[in-house]
Amino acid sequence: MSSPKKTIITITSILVLLIFIVVPWFFSTLVLYPAIICDKQHHVYCGDPSELGLKFDTVKFSTSDAVELEGWYIEGETKGKAILFVHGHGGSRNEAMRFLPSLHKEGYSLLTINLRRNAGKFASMGFYEKLDVLAAIDYLIKEKKMDSVGIFGFSMGAATSIIAMEEDKRVKVGLFSSGYANAFDVLIEAASRDYHVPYYPLIPIVRTFLNFRGNMKIESVIPEDKIGNISPRPITIFHCDADDYVSVTHANRLFEKAKEPKQIWIPKCTRHERIWNTNREESERRAIEFFNQNL
Repeated sequence: MSSPKKTIITITSILVLLIFIVVPWFFSTLVLYPAIICDKQHHVYCGDPSELGLKFDTVKFSTSDAVELEGWYIEGETKGKAILFVHGHGGSRNEAMRFLPSLHKEGYSLLTINLRRNAGKFASMGFYEKLDVLAAIDYLIKEKKMDSVGIFGFSMGAATSIIAMEEDKRVKVGLFSSGYANAFDVLIEAASRDYHVPYYPLIPIVRTFLNFRGNMKIESVIPEDKIGNISPRPITIFHCDADDYVSVTHANRLFEKAKEPKQIWIPKCTRHERIWNTNREESERRAIEFFNQNL
């Protein structure tokens, strides 16, 4: 074989390796092992609840698959009523801090948890995080003796909360902010938008890598298939009209599949999960009103 032919074969082999192994590995790693960061432009508060003048306890509890999680628990004046906060992909328990003072002022006990990525595990877009949320619900009801539990999820936390609430009938009310209707759909959209990756041939390979590395089925994380079963428990959806990461079409899909009683609020804002940042008074008023009427 001539040298030029060998060179072509070598280059072709390297390109095939990059396209079908390295690139899917890279994208699956972004999903499974996101960096945990706090961005003050986004999260606003990067400390703990004492930064807001709130007294809190650091609590621990374990999931059904033996992952130990941590959360911040803030006792409320009203006995028996608690709100569980669930953060998004690459986030942590501080993501809820924007809403803590206003809801605590209403008398609610509050629990904001770290999901399993913060415990050294991988993220799964809701596939395994559902177990984290169910464990937190158990903690509030069994350890804190709560009679009435509501849930407030952000982004991936919203999607996960929908799935958990559908399964656990003890959750009485759900507020889902900036969530997605289908986990795999939002990954396809992100790959196209941020990296200009076409669906074929790479996305099915990325899915295979994700499922193999995470021992899961990412294509089964479909909150829009679950949200209708939450009824007659009330839900509400918050979503930016021009969300730059999870399109508002996901909120519309979720709302369409949800059954009454349901509400939706789509304010003008352009950054993913920054509804409070740009509509603080209105977002707090709506959250307070929703929980006060239903929890």
